[in-house]
Amino acid sequence: MFKYTFKISVFGNYNTGKTAFMHYLQDNKYVNIYEPTIGVEFGTKIVELEGVGQIKITFWDCAGQERFHSVISNFFKDVTAGILFFDVTDKKSYDSILDWVNKFRDNNSLDVPLLLVGNKIDKKDRTVSKKDAYTLATDLDLIYIETSVKEGININRAINLLVDSIYETKDTNPNLIEHEKTLLLHNDIKNTKHVSQTCHNCCIC
Repeated sequence: MFKYTFKISVFGNYNTGKTAFMHYLQDNKYVNIYEPTIGVEFGTKIVELEGVGQIKITFWDCAGQERFHSVISNFFKDVTAGILFFDVTDKKSYDSILDWVNKFRDNNSLDVPLLLVGNKIDKKDRTVSKKDAYTLATDLDLIYIETSVKEGININRAINLLVDSIYETKDTNPNLIEHEKTLLLHNDIKNTKHVSQTCHNCCIC
């Protein structure tokens, strides 16, 4: 059994590379076929955390189209962390960051890490500077990294960065699922019920 399960919500504007990122995590390659996400798609990945062992990550890839926003806000609840995407060549997706952060924070405390990903750095027509993105991330208390899913740049590093951040805040993250504690709690409940029943029977006797 995995010691931890991390539930991560992946979101951001339409066509910022979220689904391509998910495909890369699953297949370790860029998939050059784009189909818009309808609602929410689900994926998993197993990672090794030094000193802890294997951790299971479940990803919830949320559609970026505005008509789905009322639905996907439900998938911000009870997550261990979030990944917010924007396209460094699309100023509109950058300008939407604050709105997305507010939606996420409405459902989560600051103890739930949020990674901001500036994607498509392989393109030449960049409109958002790295300095501006870093400044915004700092102001909003976000982790920041730049990626190119197409070129395979910083994909695994992004996940490792977020996993490390989650583990660093494990004692304060209210949504972290630790299976060992869950198992211990379950056993304590069983033992408590057993003692209670035994005592009750003794009293009847």
